[in-house]
Amino acid sequence: MAGMLTLAALAADPDRFHMIDVRDAEDYAVAHVEGAVHIPLAELAKRAREIPASKTPVTICSKGGSRSAEGADFLRESGHTDALGLEGGTNGWRARYKQDG
Repeated sequence: MAGMLTLAALAADPDRFHMIDVRDAEDYAVAHVEGAVHIPLAELAKRAREIPASKTPVTICSKGGSRSAEGADFLRESGHTDALGLEGGTNGWRARYKQDG
């Protein structure tokens, strides 16, 4: 299983992480971590080449964190060896930092 990025680490240095949100389009439109790129989990394999190797570490964000771990595992197996899942996902981020949009 891939490592997890804590909410505190993301809040401390948000520009350090290349965030990919793997939720569906409707959930992404309601709220997402600022700067997150939307690539639904079902499209991640097909679109993984869109993720620049120079943008590291790559962090996958889902609703609660379980799909982010799945996405990060996939990316690690595909060559993004530093891929992380976001602990608590978007729900955790919003609850802790009250982020909207």
